[in-house]
Amino acid sequence: MAVLKGNCYLCGKEFGKTAMKNHILKEHSEGSGQECRLLKIEGAYDKNYWLYVDIPITSNLSTLDGFLRKIWLECCGHLSEFNMNYQTIGMTNKIGNFDTGNVLLHEYDFGSTTETLITVMGTVYRKQQKGVRLLARNVPMAFACCECGAPAKFISLGHCDNEDPFYCEKCAGKNEEIYEMALPITNSPRMGVCGYSGELDTFTFIPRSK
Repeated sequence: MAVLKGNCYLCGKEFGKTAMKNHILKEHSEGSGQECRLLKIEGAYDKNYWLYVDIPITSNLSTLDGFLRKIWLECCGHLSEFNMNYQTIGMTNKIGNFDTGNVLLHEYDFGSTTETLITVMGTVYRKQQKGVRLLARNVPMAFACCECGAPAKFISLGHCDNEDPFYCEKCAGKNEEIYEMALPITNSPRMGVCGYSGELDTFTFIPRSK
C-alpha cells in the first residue's frame, strides 16, 4: 500500500509525506520568532499514519508525550517512555537538545505496546505560542466491511475469516460477540488495541471554506 497523502492544517493543501515537509519549510516557517523543531511522527510499523508538528526548543519531552497521547494513544493511562539509540531518555529533556536527523522511539503501554518514530526534520520559526502545533496529518484510511464490502466503522480483532477484521455497523450488529469486542476505526496506529477509541475532535481536519 502506498503511503497516504495528508492535509496541511495551516492552508488545507494536500501532499505526500515528503512533499509536505518541503511545503511546510517553504510556505509556513516564519523568518524569525519562536524557535522550534519540526518533527515528523510516524507509526513504527505502519507509516501510513503520520504527522508533522512543530514544538518550541524550550519544551520538554513530557509535552510531546502528552500530545501523542491526546492525538494517537491514550486509552487507559498506561506508562510511556522515549528512547534514542536504545537508551531511555528522561521526559525532562528539552526539545532543543535534539538535532536534525535524530530519531526517537516513543513507546506507549508496555503490555500492548504502540511504538511511534519521531524524526527531527529541522529548525523552524513561528509566532509565539505554547506547546505542540499540528501542521499536517495523513488523510484517514478507508476500510471495507469484511462481510459485505460496505464502508466499515468498526474493527473487531480475531473475528473475520479473511483476517480483515473490519465491519460496518449492520454486519457487526448481527453477531453479539463481534459487536461486544468492536472498537471504532480511528486515524491512529493504536486502532483496535486495548480500549483505544480515538482522539478528541480537536485534531480532525476541517477544510477551510473558500
